[in-house]
Amino acid sequence: MRRGTALVAGERVNYQWNAHTNGIEATVDDREYRLETREIRPGVYWFSWNGRSVEAAVLRTDQGYIVSIVGQHVPVEFIDSRKALRRAAQGQHEGVVEVRAPMPGKIVRILAAEGADVAAHQGIVVMEAMKMQNEIRAPKQGKIVKLAVEAGSALNSADLIALIE
Repeated sequence: MRRGTALVAGERVNYQWNAHTNGIEATVDDREYRLETREIRPGVYWFSWNGRSVEAAVLRTDQGYIVSIVGQHVPVEFIDSRKALRRAAQGQHEGVVEVRAPMPGKIVRILAAEGADVAAHQGIVVMEAMKMQNEIRAPKQGKIVKLAVEAGSALNSADLIALIE
């Protein structure tokens, strides 16, 4: 089973999928799908879902993929935890920023409570992964509007830790 976060036409979605011989079972932001699939030729796929038949062409780019379906061209970029951390360390952050787990692990200590003001790069939680403790830091100055974990929480890669506004 694969799971993670993707940007689809600029919108962040959480996904998980399991591929089988002739199909895919997928969950995208709590919506479940069962698709029958076939590769027609390299980069071109046929899908059957809810009695509808759709052909999609997939083109790999430097940023991810362009998926062409019924004349629409949709950019798709899969965000792994390392890429998400690199993005968080760069550039300006406006609005609400999601702080996500960079790897599977366990929260061993909370350093900043929900509602607290935090400075950029200030520690929010301490996460233990592979017998090492890692301080997960705020990517920007702001207020923790949601703390989605507590001490002892077990997390998968890309699980939400906090929202900072």
